[in-house]
Amino acid sequence: MAIFGNRYVAEVVLAIAALAPRAEDRVTVRMLATRTGLADNLVRPVIRRLVEAGVLRSLPQERPRGASYHQVHFGEGVWEALTSTCRLLHRSA
Repeated sequence: MAIFGNRYVAEVVLAIAALAPRAEDRVTVRMLATRTGLADNLVRPVIRRLVEAGVLRSLPQERPRGASYHQVHFGEGVWEALTSTCRLLHRSA
């Protein structure tokens, strides 16, 4: 998975797709870590990069020490292209 600069990107993207198939669905790093079996500290940088790329958006925290939720940005077909690519890469691995 070196194409993304992080070997866990495909796993995290596919976990997001499974847990948040609709625009109103939300995910946290902890939810994704549980789903993938990866440690939070491996999932967090992937989430950060997806937010920076505009594929995910961070939601305001409900409580100061509460979980940080994220939603998929479904505009312009980028998310669909990314998930399709990750599915192909994951199958070939």
